[in-house]
Amino acid sequence: MGTTILIPTEQNKIPFFYLLQISDPLFPIGGFTQSYGLETYVQKGIVHDAETSEKYLESYLLNSFLYNDLLAVRLSWEYTQKRNIDKVMELEEIFSASKAPSELRTASEKLGKRFLKVLEFTLGENKVFCDIYEKVKTGNMGVSYPVMFGFCTNLLNIGKKEALAAFTYTAASSVINNCAKLVPISQSDGQKILFNTHDIFRRILEKVEELDEEYLGSCCFGFDLRAMQHERLYSRLYIS
Repeated sequence: MGTTILIPTEQNKIPFFYLLQISDPLFPIGGFTQSYGLETYVQKGIVHDAETSEKYLESYLLNSFLYNDLLAVRLSWEYTQKRNIDKVMELEEIFSASKAPSELRTASEKLGKRFLKVLEFTLGENKVFCDIYEKVKTGNMGVSYPVMFGFCTNLLNIGKKEALAAFTYTAASSVINNCAKLVPISQSDGQKILFNTHDIFRRILEKVEELDEEYLGSCCFGFDLRAMQHERLYSRLYIS
């Protein structure tokens, strides 16, 4: 555990570019195919215009995302920083088990596997990465996207604050892009909503640092129920 592990970014010193790349909405892991239950809210008429889209985003970030995906990223980054891979594996088990809706659990697993597969291009010679990836490929470890995001951003020398901020913005941007397609709302309205959400970004980035692991998996029943109902919608554009 005390062995120094060289990683690619120690040679070229551009972790910021890695962060931009893996946070890009076009990063090929399939995130654009998921609505995480938003499609149900739209079909039921609960989210139906720019105002309700903004309310949905705020509630999602404050009541669900903070205590689930964002907290998982933070804990995974910190455990990897300490090279405590056993804790990363334990975190993966807890996080996966906390995803009650099957579509959300499956979505996280698919994105996590694709994320690792693409990151193999740049982390393929990193021993810690290879050990985890081998466990995933042999079925000895589950794989959730937020846990893998925290794990890999640490290995890429990306700072914790930067990783959490990028992950938060990407999640919010994804919600707005989905609203633009489903509601629909205009791209201008979407950008206004994102600008208006900056204060919430700040609040949850501060709050997540105060949370212990015991908060992981705290759910908002409404979001979970809409995700479960999505499985039985008559027509669907999104996988979740």
